[in-house]
Amino acid sequence: MNPTSETKQASIAFKNALWLGFVGIFSYLASYYIRQLLSVATPEMLATGEYTETFLGLLASVYFWVYAMGQFVNGQIGDKINPKYMVSIGLTVAATAITFFPLVPFQWMQVACFALMGIGLSMLRGPIMKMVSENLEKRYSRVVCAILSAISFVGPIVASTLAILFRWNMMFIVAGLSTYGIAAIAFVSLTILERKKLYSFHSNKKAGFGGYLQLFKLEHFPFFLLVGGIVEISASAITFWIPTYLSDALHFDNVVRNVLFSAMTSVVCLGPFFALFAFKLLGGRDILLIRIGFLLAALSFIGMIVIPNSYAKIVCLAAARFFTASCSAVLWSIYIPGMAKTGKVSSLNGVINCTGYLSAAIANTVFSLLAGLSWTTIILIWCGIVSVGFLAALFVKQKKPE
Repeated sequence: MNPTSETKQASIAFKNALWLGFVGIFSYLASYYIRQLLSVATPEMLATGEYTETFLGLLASVYFWVYAMGQFVNGQIGDKINPKYMVSIGLTVAATAITFFPLVPFQWMQVACFALMGIGLSMLRGPIMKMVSENLEKRYSRVVCAILSAISFVGPIVASTLAILFRWNMMFIVAGLSTYGIAAIAFVSLTILERKKLYSFHSNKKAGFGGYLQLFKLEHFPFFLLVGGIVEISASAITFWIPTYLSDALHFDNVVRNVLFSAMTSVVCLGPFFALFAFKLLGGRDILLIRIGFLLAALSFIGMIVIPNSYAKIVCLAAARFFTASCSAVLWSIYIPGMAKTGKVSSLNGVINCTGYLSAAIANTVFSLLAGLSWTTIILIWCGIVSVGFLAALFVKQKKPE
């Protein structure tokens, strides 16, 4: 192949990555800020006297469980149906749910809206991962998937901005209308890219719910299923209790606590990019990277116990979350995109995501029951969770580096 031809192919590959990456990231950003709307609206909704904490908690729970089950179902469907339909329909369903949420007259209808939102948003990630993994070179698909993980931290910022600009009910309507626009942009963009041969869809017609058992035949799938549960517990359940730890154990006031929590979040969002750098540095040894990541996370949690200085404890906590996020990136940005040739990327994503969310739900319930224990005991439990990942990785054979 002559240099001119190589340069042309490299240019086409980069163009594909740029456009498909933009559509995927732009579409999934909607998912990240939509799911944060209830959180930022809760204080104002409670202040109206029309809602109770119990009801708002019910809304969050309904969304959580429907979304988890939706991932399981839509993962398989996403391997059969073109992502441009899955993504645009999913965004439209979610947009309809949040637009009508403040407008419907009965609370049972509002609960139905949150269930519908869970269904809609569960139609996005699997198809987007399939689209990116099967159409881009690995080096580009890994970067796009890393950005997909990193932008999760942008969602709360967008939701908070909407809460500042609008009353809670108008905030939902504005978010819904904007999501309709994103759905239209995604559909039109993917249609154009498809016609220009920059994007193609390969349906896995053999995909079916019995096919979930076939996933266990894929290399390292059971191990990465475990990793998915561990990293989601860290991302959701442990993170949920961090503000309480900063206040109850370290006695920081609200202002300092919020600043520290935001600073930690900013550090953690760099984890996916660090993982890609470390993956290359280690010669493509993904299992080794997970061993190192979980080991450093466990040692960081131990540091929180043995080091007396409060700010040093925060550094250790940030490090533990950072290294766990790096392990998460190995799963979402390296392992799953690496399964592109199987035609089961969406199914893989759905099963692992569903398992992760269910693990986080169980862990959060357990942590709530353990609230009366000392923080030292709770941190040791956190350390134990990531240590399970480290020990499991020791028994996984490292495949030949790419």
